[in-house]
Order: sequence, then structure tokens, then C-alpha cells
Amino acid sequence: MKNPQVLIVGTDPMLRDEFNAALRGAKKWSPVVHLALEQRQGLEIARNRRPEVICFEVRHDSSELIRFAEEAAIVTPESTVVAIFRPEDFDAGVEESSVVIDAMRAGVTDCLRRPLSTVELQQLFDRVLGAAPREQRELGRVISFVSNKGGAGKSSISVSSAVALAQDYPDDVLLVDTSLQLGVAAMMLDISPKTTIVDAIQESHRLDETLIRQIAAPSPYGLHVLAAPPDAVEASHVDDEGLSRIITLARRTYKFVIIDTYPMLDSVIMAALDLSDLVFVVFHATVPSVVGTAHFLDVLKKVGVAEARQRIVLNYNFPRVSGGLKAQDVVDRLGRDIQHVFPFQKKLITALNTGKPYAASCGKRFGFGKVLAGVVREIEATPGPGQRAPAAHQAMAVPGPRS
Repeated sequence: MKNPQVLIVGTDPMLRDEFNAALRGAKKWSPVVHLALEQRQGLEIARNRRPEVICFEVRHDSSELIRFAEEAAIVTPESTVVAIFRPEDFDAGVEESSVVIDAMRAGVTDCLRRPLSTVELQQLFDRVLGAAPREQRELGRVISFVSNKGGAGKSSISVSSAVALAQDYPDDVLLVDTSLQLGVAAMMLDISPKTTIVDAIQESHRLDETLIRQIAAPSPYGLHVLAAPPDAVEASHVDDEGLSRIITLARRTYKFVIIDTYPMLDSVIMAALDLSDLVFVVFHATVPSVVGTAHFLDVLKKVGVAEARQRIVLNYNFPRVSGGLKAQDVVDRLGRDIQHVFPFQKKLITALNTGKPYAASCGKRFGFGKVLAGVVREIEATPGPGQRAPAAHQAMAVPGPRS
């Protein structure tokens, strides 16, 4: 491998020039270098490029490095993360030795001081690229359901998907309710959890695979639930760093992690999307919803959720009426394929009122149950981190316009 992929993540725009200058004397390796000026962009490039080496610039202290290393281990587990730093960039009282120790504990394999030298880079590439491939642990899939407004049926579909998956994978599905102010996942399953996502945040210093199973509430339908808190005041304890850690540990514990989100792209929801293998965008067939979704899809792309990770879900959560929009009308407006179209099912209303999910008893051959089965099949087939994606998505329900 003479031309490995290298990703540099750092805020110093001169870092890439410094890296390239040190590389000029390297005789064996000629890497292709990519630069990301902030962590979210770095994770998205890592997801798409699968670099052999990721160099992370450390400033102030080790906290951002630890978080990035944990998330990179999920997004691209085959990559080697290397810390690069200048001790003078550390905050007062932060010792170089403590940063190095924290880095090693987070899975960072090497630490390089700036300015970078040709000899150190040559030795780094010899160690990393000349070593045998590391055996990777299989990680669970993270699937998020989002919408740009309430009332689209997002929570109904996310809970239904989790219930349907749990029928085939009992005790191996976790439903995480990140609609922190208005979470309804527990209510839809008729459970009253004694612990919520806030408890997981408060125990983050000792959170592991065992504890996350103890905090998640079991349901009668085979899935576990990390519920939203009962009031909005408690929700203020949940931040993006804490949620990222929860998701990172959850996918090491469960085969599937289903995330129901709040219709707002704040830092907490962005943390969930960054770690999601697929993002299902749910909306219903009214002109305001379709127009809003068209804009929302563009926003998702701009914040790093590429089309390859998006799945568009049209949900007819009300009866068809004269003059209503047909699926093809929606496709023409969006200019995108719709992967899944859920028909109206009045039994869902009864299910919402009783806390007995319709997905637990519906068939798979017709109507809502058939479409739900298609969603579940796609989730099952979704490649996890480090796995090769399928050549093409085969579940298109309504194709978009072709140029």
C-alpha cells in the first residue's frame, strides 16, 4: 500500500502544510492527505474515506481527543488514531504526560509532538501500515428516525420498527427516546420506566455494557427502552457528549439501536445522526410537510448526513381524501426516490391509546405490516462500521424523476 489515506483533524490551517513538508523526505509511503477543520466533518470524511491513519490535533486538554477517538472507533474501527500536539497549546495545569495517558486509554496508538518530523512520520507509517490487520469486533447498527415537524408519525414508525425487530432479535434491540421534552416511546409500549436516559448520563463516568442494560427498561415485546425523562427540566442534563457515549456503548451491547428523535437539529440530535448508519426521514402527504421535508433533506446533507445514509418515508397517517397528494406527486416535488410508503391504518390509533403496539400483532403480507417488514429487512441488511455497503439499494417504493 504505497498511497494510504490519511485524515488530519485540526483547527490549525497550517497543519496540512506542516504534514506535507514532513512527508517530502519519506521514501516508502506517499499518502493521500485529507483535512477536516472540525470534528463532525472529520467523522463524516472518516466514514466515507476509511483512512488508514487519522491524525487528531490536541488543544487545551485531552477531552476532545477522547470523545473523537471513541466515536472514530465506531465510525471507522479499522482506522488508527494518532494524537498530534504542541505542549504549549495545553491549558495551564495540563501536563503532557496526563494527555498521553488519557490518549492511550482512549485507544489512541501514537502521540506525535509538533513540529512534525520526517523520521517520526516514516516510523509511524511503518508501524501502522506494515502491521497485520486488526481483528474487528462486530458492532450493532444505529438507526435514527427524524422529521422536520411533529405529527408526521415518526415515533409510531420508530417504535413499530423496534418492536418488529425485537420479534426476531429478543433482548438485542434498544430503543432510545431522544425526544427529550416530549418523549412518548415508553407510553406507546405501556411501560413506566424507573430509570431514563438521564440516569445513563449521570452514570457516564462508570457506564459500560452491563450498566446500560441495567438502566434500560425491558418491555413485554422483547426490546429494551432508554426512555426520555418525565419532565423537561431533567432533560437539560442530556448533552451531545453524553449521548455520544451512550450510543457508542449501546451498539457494543445490542445488535440494533433505534433512535427516536425530536424534530429539531440541536447538538444532541446531531450527535445521534453523526453515529447513525441509516437515517429514516418521515413525513406525511400534505403540501406544507412535503415542502418542509424538501428543505430538511438539503439541510441534512449540509450537516453531513449524505444521501447514501438517508431513507425517505412517506406516511399516510390519515385517511385518503379527495384532492390529497399521491405518492408520485410527492416524488415530483422532492426530486428524490421514496423508499417506503406507509398506508393509513386506523388500528394504529387504537394502539396509541392502549399502549399495545400494532407491530406486535400485524401480519407482514399486506398494508402497513408489509411496508414495516420492508423497513426491518433494510435495517437488518444495513452494513455496520467497517463493513462493505451493498452495491445498490433495492427497496425503492416510488422512484423519483430521472434526468
